[in-house]
Amino acid sequence: MISHKFKILSVFILMIGFISCDSNKVFEEYIEVKNANWEKESIASFEFEAKDTVIAHNLYINVRNTGEYAFSNIYLFVTMQGPNGGLLKDTVNCVLADNRGKWLGNGIGDLWDLRIPYVGAFKFAQSGNYTVTLEQAMRVENGLEGITDIGLRVETVK
Repeated sequence: MISHKFKILSVFILMIGFISCDSNKVFEEYIEVKNANWEKESIASFEFEAKDTVIAHNLYINVRNTGEYAFSNIYLFVTMQGPNGGLLKDTVNCVLADNRGKWLGNGIGDLWDLRIPYVGAFKFAQSGNYTVTLEQAMRVENGLEGITDIGLRVETVK
């Protein structure tokens, strides 16, 4: 059996390979979920600087899960706060597995990494610091077992 640390290290090495040749990336960060069990109260917060208001950007939600995750999707509350304090709020259904239960995305062993399109061709209204928060919106009492990391990616449109 492959250890959890080995799985995470393998995904990390693969991600470094992808990142090294990724010229349109503006921001990408993952936050590790404590004990691979995303509690309702735990909110992932990402802060990045948008410098360009002319070029369109794609925003992605990144989810890493193990085969222990009990659902084929995850609902998220997404909030984006701009430099002027304006808020955009959204509820997003992220599909993690197909109708037959096969996990989507890239997998190594029992760990899966999926980049989910959130907003395409988005132009920031102002340059400055933006904060995006992701909060799990599933109706479970004991947290979401099997979610190991949650992330955000911002890239320029090619």
